[in-house]
Amino acid sequence: MKEITARLWENKMYGTTFGKGQYRKAIYNGTLEIPSPYAKYLVDFEEVEAWFHFPKSPIHTEMAARLSNIPTNEDGVLMSWIYRYENGVKSAIEGYAALDMNYSRITIQIDDSSHGINEYRELPVRGCIARIPGKPTPALIATSQSELNSPQKPSTNGVFAGGYKQALENLKKYAIQ
Repeated sequence: MKEITARLWENKMYGTTFGKGQYRKAIYNGTLEIPSPYAKYLVDFEEVEAWFHFPKSPIHTEMAARLSNIPTNEDGVLMSWIYRYENGVKSAIEGYAALDMNYSRITIQIDDSSHGINEYRELPVRGCIARIPGKPTPALIATSQSELNSPQKPSTNGVFAGGYKQALENLKKYAIQ
């Protein structure tokens, strides 16, 4: 299995229009990166029904037609088609990603046979904290890379090793007396 990292940013353009009666429906935008061989994919997470009913490429339309049941919206679940991003060009591939905020996990299925990548992953999703002012920091991150477990990357602020629990314990121990 290949290492994969998903970085998701809140879509600041969500709900705005880009044409008459056309609204931006993606709640999160993001990237999926595989380091070896290097591949970068783009994702736009939107509600399940919008994802299913409005695919933007023939490959994704065909994938949606293969589903036996029409999916419906679920609270806290977002879906995305996957696009390969190479040399400034987006090309649709067979694949999808599902973001389940209820269980803090992301499911990724990438079938990019032209580049020899066929991956299925379920990864835990963590929030990121902006540590360097002005530097873009993703809102959420999910990875299979072991380097993020220890030592901690600055933007995760210890989240991968239960940092929130440790911070709470330190607060109770030193600040609240």
